[in-house]
Amino acid sequence: MLQHYDFSKFPSLKVKLIESVDKMLATKIAGLMAMIREEETKAPPAMVSGGAFEGSQDGPFGHGYGEGISAGADAEDWIVSRDKHRYDEIFYTLMPVNGKITGVNAKKEMTNSRLPNTVLGKIWKLADRDQDGMLDDEEFALAQHLIKVKLEGYELPTELPHHLVPPSHRKDPTADALYNHSED
Repeated sequence: MLQHYDFSKFPSLKVKLIESVDKMLATKIAGLMAMIREEETKAPPAMVSGGAFEGSQDGPFGHGYGEGISAGADAEDWIVSRDKHRYDEIFYTLMPVNGKITGVNAKKEMTNSRLPNTVLGKIWKLADRDQDGMLDDEEFALAQHLIKVKLEGYELPTELPHHLVPPSHRKDPTADALYNHSED
């Protein structure tokens, strides 16, 4: 792709400009961040609270609602299933054994994202729901979905939200209730 460009025609880097940007990043950004924190603490409290206004920040008009990791939170279906057919194509090329791919095979595919290993490690921990060191098709699809979310610039959660847990890995609350009730 880069072979089509003539780098000799690119404007040269201005050393003075780079030095001033470096200086600004080293000195001014820290001060700016302190000012932002100070401004946030001085922000007036909400004028109205409680009653109908309780929890309104989490409504559909809240910041980031329905984006990134929150996408599909109020959907009937598993949000990952919308792209699962594409993820399944990749999954079956990785030679699953007994319906699962090894960590080594998953790693080869996941590193194609070019995300740092620390991020991929976090994605692995979130996706390997049964913690067996392998991924089934749903866990693999979840990992690919989380990679997509991260590549779109969103943060990853520390714990997987319930709406992202693969359907076959969800606990059935009615079965748990029946099981726990029958022991009484």
